[in-house]
Amino acid sequence: MNEHNWIELDATALGLLIAQHNDAYWNRLEPTISDVEYDKMVERLKAIEPNHPILESLGASAPEPGREVVHQQAMLSLDKAYDEASMLHWAGKFTGPIVMSPKVDGVACSIRYVNGQLTVAATRGSGQVGEDITLNVQCIRNVPLTIGKGPKNFEVRGEVYLPLSQFEKFESEFANPRNAAAGALKQKATDGVKRLGLLFFAYDLLKVPLASEMEKIACLRNMGFEVVQSKLLERNQIESGYQGYVLERANLDFEIDGVVFKANDVGEQDRLGFTAHHPRYAIAYKLQGDSGRTLLKEIEWSVSRTGVLTPVGIVEPVVLSGATVTRISLHHWGMVQSKALSLGAEVLAMRRGGVIPHLEHVTRQGHQPVVPPNLCPSCGEAVRIDGDLIHCDNRSRCPAQATGRLSHFAKVLGIEGFGEVWLDTLVEAGVLLQPSDFYRLSVRDLLGFERMGVTLAQKLVDEVARKSVVPLHIFISSLGIRDVGPSVAETISKHFLTVELALGADKERLTALPGIGDIVAENYLRGIHALRSEIEALLSVLTIESVNLVSESDETTQPFGGQSFLFTGTLASMKRSDAQLRVKNLGGSVASGVSKNLSFLVVGDEGRAGSKLTKAQALGITILSESDFLERLNALEID
Repeated sequence: MNEHNWIELDATALGLLIAQHNDAYWNRLEPTISDVEYDKMVERLKAIEPNHPILESLGASAPEPGREVVHQQAMLSLDKAYDEASMLHWAGKFTGPIVMSPKVDGVACSIRYVNGQLTVAATRGSGQVGEDITLNVQCIRNVPLTIGKGPKNFEVRGEVYLPLSQFEKFESEFANPRNAAAGALKQKATDGVKRLGLLFFAYDLLKVPLASEMEKIACLRNMGFEVVQSKLLERNQIESGYQGYVLERANLDFEIDGVVFKANDVGEQDRLGFTAHHPRYAIAYKLQGDSGRTLLKEIEWSVSRTGVLTPVGIVEPVVLSGATVTRISLHHWGMVQSKALSLGAEVLAMRRGGVIPHLEHVTRQGHQPVVPPNLCPSCGEAVRIDGDLIHCDNRSRCPAQATGRLSHFAKVLGIEGFGEVWLDTLVEAGVLLQPSDFYRLSVRDLLGFERMGVTLAQKLVDEVARKSVVPLHIFISSLGIRDVGPSVAETISKHFLTVELALGADKERLTALPGIGDIVAENYLRGIHALRSEIEALLSVLTIESVNLVSESDETTQPFGGQSFLFTGTLASMKRSDAQLRVKNLGGSVASGVSKNLSFLVVGDEGRAGSKLTKAQALGITILSESDFLERLNALEID
């Protein structure tokens, strides 16, 4: 339904329509209209019936019984503005400077700390009651589990988000970064949070008596939180500040859907107070023009380096956020099916920051159903449909897959000069088929191609030669294994130290590492097995640098920097996982077994220590009782 249809509805009908769209956005995570159009509906209803009951219940429904967290202070939504005049009217209600921050498009989250320990994390939910997501939030790597300095009992509010650089890896699975983050946080298992690499921006601090917003931000930063970018402005700088984010949006590594402005002075905030819906001292100046309707003309199928066929919609030109768009992402075959997509359909296209525009909703079906391809558009081999995805299994002879793998390898190693056109040309000629072929290139091999002179050929060969010694974590990341990006690769390399040990890892040792759950471990092992021949070919032309613990892990600024701990027996004072997290928070690492590189073996006060203790004693490793370990923790965390 477009604006011309709903603008004439009476309050009853408009209220029902808003309720449907509210449920689609907050509860089902499947919005069918843009944020701008939804906001216009709400503003229209406020104008014709300000006391309509739906206005009291916008947002997510209360969570299921048994999983509820009652907010000690309501988590209200923000009032919205769309022009400078409305912003200046709002700013005229108080005195003092204004704080400006980007409105991160993620999942609002509340985190409570008691005695400096993270105890409860919850979604915003209905504003009064949220959903318990503590275990998932504990797995977000930039959320401190323990606060060693500053306040001890407080609440932090912020946004859980998926960086756009991470979303690019999962774009075929999710409609947008917010949906991916929200879906992962709702899962009982923590694998989704770890796999996606979710992060947290803090933007508010409760229960700590501070005089201004900027003092809150400084306090949060000193406690170890990554805080949302904040800047003090005067009233005559509101519009220029907003326009700055409009221009900067494409360069940010996170989605924003507006800019938040707050009164800086807490005393003024207290004076302004709240309505039933929002605080009067804060407002969101919303971004506009990032969605539009267009017609789907045809579908092209691209092939990724992993062999997944991704549909790309060719649409009538539409202007989104100042750019003319003719191609939109359709994500995967599952989305095409779920939306019953057809050629000639009218669709709502959305452009989000620097990410390729994508299909948000089908507003009117077309005349010709979309059918999946039978053959791979790159190599012509038969394809396989597996759930939401279509696969080409012809890995060794599919040009598109080869180009994708080569491009990924060159990008990770920093080999420059091999753009997509050159890679396509070299793959088609059979000169490059797998990453190790880079190191067998000669000037003579390259001179036969059009536009390739001696100077350029020699430059490319020399560029490859300069990348023949590769750190272990770079090598692991370059393999392009699903879910094994730079962060996971670095974790694996710092634990196993050598390429031989990293390639021989087993699931038990992998899942013992921080941030690696069952899914990531299984994908790593499956990838190593599938790539065995390519890995052997690379090892014949590369030198893989082992990890030097002294130089690579020298974190002397942290109390446990460079020290590794292993726990055995049953701990009486805490769960083993909690002890491991506290070690990690203080800069230490958690080992999976006894070796000569282990710093400390911690023996629990309950249960048997077993063979680990015997082996550690034989190697001369320092043994700590649980009481010794707690004394060290307490001393450090008090300091």
